[in-house]
Amino acid sequence: MLKIYWAFVDVVTYIVLSLFFLLICLGIYFKSMIDRICYNFFSKMDDICEWVAKKILGPRCKCKLKEKVKK
Repeated sequence: MLKIYWAFVDVVTYIVLSLFFLLICLGIYFKSMIDRICYNFFSKMDDICEWVAKKILGPRCKCKLKEKVKK
């Protein structure tokens, strides 16, 4: 049973390291594309969080914005 455990740990370690290496190689090759994908992903996450916040708490107060316009 102990040999099966260590074989499993070994295989998982090699898979994780292989995926990490592959991501690094692809990241270097497709740097701008990965940046764009990450930017779009986090932008959508921000939009979703803002939508949820508006549904739960209501719209944001625009009091300070109106004061700046008056000055």
